[in-house]
Amino acid sequence: MRQRQAFTIAAVASLLTGCGQNAESPAETALPVAATFVGGQQCAACHREATNAWQNSHHDLAMRSANATSVTGDFSGSTFNYNGIVSEFFERNDEYWVRTDGPDGALEEYRVTHTFGAEPLQQYLVELSAGRLQALSIAWDSRQAAAGGQRWFHLYPDESVDHADPLHWTGIFQNWNGTCAECHSTDLRKNFDRVSGQYNTAYASQNVDCEACHGPGSLHVAAPTAAALGPARD
Repeated sequence: MRQRQAFTIAAVASLLTGCGQNAESPAETALPVAATFVGGQQCAACHREATNAWQNSHHDLAMRSANATSVTGDFSGSTFNYNGIVSEFFERNDEYWVRTDGPDGALEEYRVTHTFGAEPLQQYLVELSAGRLQALSIAWDSRQAAAGGQRWFHLYPDESVDHADPLHWTGIFQNWNGTCAECHSTDLRKNFDRVSGQYNTAYASQNVDCEACHGPGSLHVAAPTAAALGPARD
């Protein structure tokens, strides 16, 4: 028993002595810095061929700000009748507007903020209260006229969707923040406040760019060879 106690005391003393010899301790291995999203525009300078192939692709056109370059629909004062509601699409001060039935069923004017997709159809986003973007249920058929396109159409042509229906463009199922955005933008953060019901949604890139498939690229941008990105993820 005394021999065992002596051995234990000696072992503990040896450990305590070793802990005090910092100079002989192995160096700590620095933990790698986590990569962050930097935006696909950072990739273009070095990956010109891939960038050229991506530009004007469905990923590039997944979501854009509404302007003369992105909007393909007829906003020249054209109208569309659905369920007894006549909606009008028009321009005002170089902006795109729609007059249609709102959350309470009354006709109101709404500014189109974004385009959503490009072909074979294009939808349009309107901002409502509490940071919500909503996708209009009347969409533009962007196919050639010979193929039946170049016209407005409703996503639910065989139903009578009104403002009380959750499928209405102002309802939860047409909400961009919670339903659509994750697949149309890169590094989406919904930022929904359950208490206030407010969205403060953000993203690294408005559309679907390189980092949506290859992952965050900050380390690769800083050290392209040492921090190579892997192939695109499924």
